[in-house]
Amino acid sequence: MHQKDLEEKFLEVIEENKRTIYKVCLMYSEGKDQQEDLYQDIILNLWKAFPTFRQESKYSTWIYRISINTSISQIRKKKARPLTTPITCEFDKLIGDDGSYRKQVLELYKLISQLSEFERAVILLWLDEKSYDEIADILGISKSNVGVRITRIKEKLTKMNSNN
Repeated sequence: MHQKDLEEKFLEVIEENKRTIYKVCLMYSEGKDQQEDLYQDIILNLWKAFPTFRQESKYSTWIYRISINTSISQIRKKKARPLTTPITCEFDKLIGDDGSYRKQVLELYKLISQLSEFERAVILLWLDEKSYDEIADILGISKSNVGVRITRIKEKLTKMNSNN
């Protein structure tokens, strides 16, 4: 199929199925801006996959699959990025410290922010005193994998700290 024919067919398929895409966007995002962003991501992923669509299923089935997978991926990306809250000067009062402990905590969080999103999740759950079982359950990995990852992350943080 020539590029122009491919584009025309793609636009036709999207026009016929845009309600499906809108429904998925409404189900997986909040607010008009997020829905529009998700819609654009879905269209982009559909366009990328369109040339390889083998027509083993209906277009609507294929569009649902890609739309839902795109939506879930976007949610996972958002969940993987932990929200950060700046530590204010009130922190000193809460821990009754002269500032040296606060400085150490800030340095630790600076190092943690340089880890991958998954490593950050593991170490922050561990620092929050979650059990290996809880961490494994939250992150969908085995309990033994949690132990291995925590050991490696600690080594990585130690190495990063000694390089500073």
